[in-house]
Amino acid sequence: MMRVTGEDLPHRFRQEGYLAIEGFLERETLSQLRAAADLAFEQIIGQTVSLRTAHPRLTWWRLPDGRPYVFKIKPVVDLAPAFAGVAASEDIGFLASSMLSAKATLMEDKVTYKAALADPAGWADLPVFGEEVRKHSDASYFAARGYDRVITVALCLDDCPAAAGALQVWPGSHRRPVRHEPTPNQGPVVPDDDAPDDQAVTLEASAGSLLAWDAALVHASGPNSTDRPRRLLVLGYSASGS
Repeated sequence: MMRVTGEDLPHRFRQEGYLAIEGFLERETLSQLRAAADLAFEQIIGQTVSLRTAHPRLTWWRLPDGRPYVFKIKPVVDLAPAFAGVAASEDIGFLASSMLSAKATLMEDKVTYKAALADPAGWADLPVFGEEVRKHSDASYFAARGYDRVITVALCLDDCPAAAGALQVWPGSHRRPVRHEPTPNQGPVVPDDDAPDDQAVTLEASAGSLLAWDAALVHASGPNSTDRPRRLLVLGYSASGS
């Protein structure tokens, strides 16, 4: 991985709430993580389809056109040495600790796929949603679990253009009160007047990039309109002792 130093951490992180580093992963590490993500997908989806029972690590739903849609598999660090090695790496630990201003400890891990399945899984009684992840922040969710502050680190395993549902962020929104409105099935979302569309920044990134953001930052992502998954290894870090 790319060596991270204190000078590489832009001061704007604390002001804007996010960070993007292109070329963070070396090619070999990226290849290992992709293979691990493929294997996790094959194992979890294979077991789900063969047993006709949703695996407890799987978050999926049905798209309006009827296709099953895999959003994430969680947790994953225990499924492959490649995941565990990156999650415990010195560079990422230093980065997360610097942003937290405290020693960082891994508290959450997952791979998001944004991938529709060819198998119709007609036996599965799934809720019907679109692909869009609506505007929200995760701080209140983590606070309810006892975590005072969380930094999210996402490693791009694939190219993440806007068409694939790249991450969108609202700079500085972590430093001000933001309203959340309940929804019937998708959790609390941030209303448009608290996070206007014209203030969003789309973090298009190439495979191997690192994205990081404060959990209090408003963020969202659009649908994946490509014919390929948009995989992110997502790692949440909190201050040790939280």
